[in-house]
Amino acid sequence: MYRIPGVARPLEKAVRNSYADSPFVDDIALVGVPKGCVPPTMTLYDGTTDPLDHINHYKQKMMVINATGSLKEACMCKGFGSTLSGAALQWFVSLPNKSITCFADLVNTFHQQFASSRKPEKQTSDLYQIVQGSEESTRDFLNRFNREKVAIPQCDIATTIEAFRQGLHQDSDLYKDLTKYPCTTFEEVQMKAIAVMRLEEDSGPRKGYLWC
Repeated sequence: MYRIPGVARPLEKAVRNSYADSPFVDDIALVGVPKGCVPPTMTLYDGTTDPLDHINHYKQKMMVINATGSLKEACMCKGFGSTLSGAALQWFVSLPNKSITCFADLVNTFHQQFASSRKPEKQTSDLYQIVQGSEESTRDFLNRFNREKVAIPQCDIATTIEAFRQGLHQDSDLYKDLTKYPCTTFEEVQMKAIAVMRLEEDSGPRKGYLWC
């Protein structure tokens, strides 16, 4: 059965006290978790998204737990499994007994297992790929550009400004203005864009009125 590719492994027969199996050492596994240590409500991690995002989200959720020292360590470790599903949960329950000594150990093992799901870090030069659509308004383009910009750590301002300018319709007033009068900060760019947005929206289709 085990040698046939694609065939599910036979279910293992449960044995007495198997519920006590734990990937944690006794210093964690035997610590009684207080009533206030409730696993956080959050999106379950299935192994397909960035593991670092999940860890960071979990840490923020667990900050509200009123515990310190070894008790906090136990809460952090024991609550983690309940935030997993699918392949990630299968990985967790398959960890060897007493193989995890602390939360940092669990995090490092988790990162190593799901490293292939890490999303590549965005670079400022990626902003050159954002181009205003033929029917896209200045407001929609600016909002879409900003969503990408804020996801880039240590974003280079000069490159950001130039990428925004080049992404605009080349026959637009904003493109011409930014070309003739270059900005030194992205805040200046946004102020000019807002002025154009107001003009676009003010000169757009208006509702007609019926006169009796």
